[in-house]
Amino acid sequence: MKIDHHKTKRTFAFTALVSCVMLAHQSAFALQALEDQDLRQVDGQDGIALQTEYSQIEIDQLYWEDQAGTAGNSEQSLRAVANDVKIQKNQSYQSGNYSLGATYEIDTGSDANDKAGIDLKITSQPATVSIGSFQLCAQTPTVSCNASLGNFAMQTGSPLQIALVTTDGLFNKDAQAQLKLGLQNINIYMGLATAVADEYNQLILKNTNFNFFGKGVAYIDDDKGFVLNTNVGSLSASKAQAPNETYGYVDFERVTDPDQTGATNGTYGGTSSGINLEFMTKTNAEVDPTTPVYSTADAKGLIRVGASGRIVNGAVQVRGVNANGLGAGDNVLGFASAATEASPTATGADATVMGSSGIGLRIRGEFTASGDGMLGGDDSKATTLEIGGAGTNTFGFEFGELKPLVVNSTDRAYFDSGNIYLNVANTKHLTLPENTILRTSRFGGTTNTYLTEANDYIQQIHNLSVNPYSLVLAIRGAEFQALSKRGRFTSSSGVSNGNAIGANAGKQNQWGLGLPFYNLNANMAMYSTEYTGDVFGLDNTTDTVTKTAVSNSERLGFSLAMSVEGRNNDGSKTTSILVIDGGDRDGNLANGITPNEYYFGLRNIDMLLSGSGSVGFEDGNFNMHLPNLLMVMAAEIAAGYLPGATNKTNGALIPVTNFSLPDDVLLGLKVKLLGDMNFALIPNNQISATNGNQLSIVGEYDLQQGTIQISDPIDGSMIGFDNMSGLIRFNNAIEVNKDNVGFNYTFDFNPYRQASDVFRVKDINFYPPLNATNNRGQRLGEMVMTGGRLGVEMNITPRN
Repeated sequence: MKIDHHKTKRTFAFTALVSCVMLAHQSAFALQALEDQDLRQVDGQDGIALQTEYSQIEIDQLYWEDQAGTAGNSEQSLRAVANDVKIQKNQSYQSGNYSLGATYEIDTGSDANDKAGIDLKITSQPATVSIGSFQLCAQTPTVSCNASLGNFAMQTGSPLQIALVTTDGLFNKDAQAQLKLGLQNINIYMGLATAVADEYNQLILKNTNFNFFGKGVAYIDDDKGFVLNTNVGSLSASKAQAPNETYGYVDFERVTDPDQTGATNGTYGGTSSGINLEFMTKTNAEVDPTTPVYSTADAKGLIRVGASGRIVNGAVQVRGVNANGLGAGDNVLGFASAATEASPTATGADATVMGSSGIGLRIRGEFTASGDGMLGGDDSKATTLEIGGAGTNTFGFEFGELKPLVVNSTDRAYFDSGNIYLNVANTKHLTLPENTILRTSRFGGTTNTYLTEANDYIQQIHNLSVNPYSLVLAIRGAEFQALSKRGRFTSSSGVSNGNAIGANAGKQNQWGLGLPFYNLNANMAMYSTEYTGDVFGLDNTTDTVTKTAVSNSERLGFSLAMSVEGRNNDGSKTTSILVIDGGDRDGNLANGITPNEYYFGLRNIDMLLSGSGSVGFEDGNFNMHLPNLLMVMAAEIAAGYLPGATNKTNGALIPVTNFSLPDDVLLGLKVKLLGDMNFALIPNNQISATNGNQLSIVGEYDLQQGTIQISDPIDGSMIGFDNMSGLIRFNNAIEVNKDNVGFNYTFDFNPYRQASDVFRVKDINFYPPLNATNNRGQRLGEMVMTGGRLGVEMNITPRN
């Protein structure tokens, strides 16, 4: 770290003991120990209080250095560099009438067993931390840097607090500690330059919260690294266990939103969730590099996600990772490749993409629902998840009563991030674990043609002549196994009286949604680039798609490969999109049977997405261009009872392996699409006189090769719409209203009326069952659409 200019003012509040030592001028051979009680009699303090104040901090450069493998079987040092770092006042907080700085309070003490602990509290005043530019640079064999990834800023809107209380040392896995982490109302800005100097298109995370109080342990392990765990030792909290000093928990506590306009009409009374992420965009924001000022004024909302309530059996793990010397199946990201290579060829110990100094992270936690003993009788602390419009004057949706897939299971619903890896890399390719179902799923009528091939799991980051240094995030084995048994609509601050939804509205609902996923693996890479081409928008007056051209626009190079598995072996874990009905529809239950837990939806989804391109924020939209985007999916359209439920008609118990059985399957679905996707997410989420809040997705898809096949669940016979191609313009929107959700789809085929863009299904085939004597496909014909529009509107209104 190089400090160019550092203006500081520090004041100290000393204990009596420290003051006496400083005032003693004569020589001393021994000092008499002062007990805690003696100090209290002097000034009432047991520890140290330290206050720092400063007017501004300026730092030329901060960096994180990583070791990355190369295609030449050697490691090189790469850095993620933050240039021109400034820490200044947040002028919007108390109109800047306060002093920058922080207060540190440290107390120590011991219990009756002479176990010494520490009580540490840190409070930091609001500030704006800005980064003039962010770059990825090589240090070896020579110093070289890529172009800027943009500018960044973090702006706190209220004091931040960290409070730690330990009972036996600082890091002890056998002694419980308490941690309060109050990261509240933080605005995070990322800006990409426009053609006008000092103007940026920004992506903003508004009012970001990570606000919790937890009981658990913190320790350092040789293999696991630094661990935060809600449990002491190897103990695990059962659903019947009441919270006490043995079993810990984490409460994500709601935060007062600084924008209180219309708070009384909001479902949550002017508060945001304990974990809160609100994505917004802002166009042509002016940022003076000398005295940067950041503001959310005129920003438009995309989407908000959040979580509140109690989590148990939680853990956070941070560690270092060395991939050098590991085999192809163990080094996570594979081997590095040069920009001229079609696939990786290096296999040396120093050629792993991750290198010898990666960062590993894992987060896990179990959700609580009403009646859980760990809630201590307070069901208001049960876990809830939220999604909706960002900012004010929007609707949203709350997922409550989070339960596992199997009805009446003694397990809790849970989230596991899997292993997360962060690295700086020098490579053209990354490796993704293969999805065994897609690799062996019959595609068409032959036994040796499958939905995916081995090469589909070799991810190409870019198509440039020289590797750009990239920031790589990888996920291995993530799971979210939770169904919401109680869904309800919500309203934010700022809605009208007619759109207000009360705090308790919908809490008796007996329907919900399930969006679980199983064994998610993903690679994401980002680097600096420029984009010349089309960007799309939406004319809200006429509801028509617009298109403009941009040249040399600053963007983030972006590459994503992601796969999920449909289910585990016994069907107790799944990747599905389900509507859940948990109520009695006729009010007349026979023999005391409770006929809840119906489901309908797309279940057991095996999926692979892979594409590379760029992301930008031109015109205040979230724009993405992904040439050669590959989308592959195999799934089942099904309806029935959830595993472990009770059949209403005969009282029979539904097998817990129900999701591994074909009984509920209506149709099988297989999809494989390859084409050029160029689209925009439109920040359109303010409630209007005619619409609820919307997330609009507009753009064009140049389909180069596509197939959709529908199969019979009994004998496996299929009808295939094969060898599809053509240009499709789309204008789709998801609209959340006060009591329903609308899905509006519009597809324009061959929008420019050109012969080369005609939409064509070259082959419509019938495929007999796999065990048929002749399982070759029978061609039924073809279909061509020279133009036209297909529109679909669907509203889902849940019953009360």
